[in-house]
Amino acid sequence: PLQGAGALFRIRLAGGSAPCAYLSPQDPRPLCHPAVDRALQLSGAGGPPHVKLTVEWDVSTKERLFGNIQEEVVQDAESVQLQQQAHRQQHSCTLDECFQLYTKEEQLAPDDAWRCPHCKVPQQGTVKLSLWTLPDILIIHLKRFRQVAEHRHKLTTLVRFPLRGLNMAPHVAQRGQAGRQLLGRWAPWQPPLCLPPSCPRDYLYDLYAVCNHHGSMQGGHYT
Repeated sequence: PLQGAGALFRIRLAGGSAPCAYLSPQDPRPLCHPAVDRALQLSGAGGPPHVKLTVEWDVSTKERLFGNIQEEVVQDAESVQLQQQAHRQQHSCTLDECFQLYTKEEQLAPDDAWRCPHCKVPQQGTVKLSLWTLPDILIIHLKRFRQVAEHRHKLTTLVRFPLRGLNMAPHVAQRGQAGRQLLGRWAPWQPPLCLPPSCPRDYLYDLYAVCNHHGSMQGGHYT
C-alpha cells in the first residue's frame, strides 16, 4: 500500500437493484456479496450470468502511482466497429434506391479482368445488372442480414415503398428490334412487351401484400 494514502480505489457494482453498491477491495472474496447475487439474477437472458464492475480511482493517488506511465491506445474489436458502422448507416431508404444500388455499374477488379477476343489482352471492364423482362407479379425479397466472417447481424434499415405506381422502367434493359425478337423466342408465353413511353403501364406495379419479420437472428415471427 502507498504510505500516507487511503484506499487506492473503490469497486462499484453496476447493474444491481441498488442505485450505488460498492465492494471492498480489502475483502479476500469481494464477489461473495448479496449485491452481486442480486445483480446476477437481474442479468439479461441474452447471455451467461454476469456482473459489471467499475473501478473508481482517487485522482491524486492514481497520479502518484501511474502519472509517468503512458496510457496504451485501446484498439476497438471488429464487433465494436460493426456496431458503430450500424449506427452510422442510413436508417431509411426507398425501394427505388435499393434497385438503383442493385443495378449500379461496377468496376471490375484487376483480378477479374475481361480478356478481349480481338486483341487477346486482359481489359479492366465494368459490369451492370439490368432486368430483361418483368413478370406479371413481382416478388421482391429484401436482404435481411449482413454476414461478416462467422457473425450475422440483422439489418434494421427502414425501406419505404409506394402503395401504387412502383415504376420499374429505369431498371429494364433497353433493347432494339433484335432484342425484342429474341425475347419473343425466349418467352413465347408472354405478350409482347413495349418499351416506354409507348406502354408505360407495363412497368408499373401496385402493392398487393407485405411479409415482415419481427424478432432477431435467433428467432421471431412473420406477419
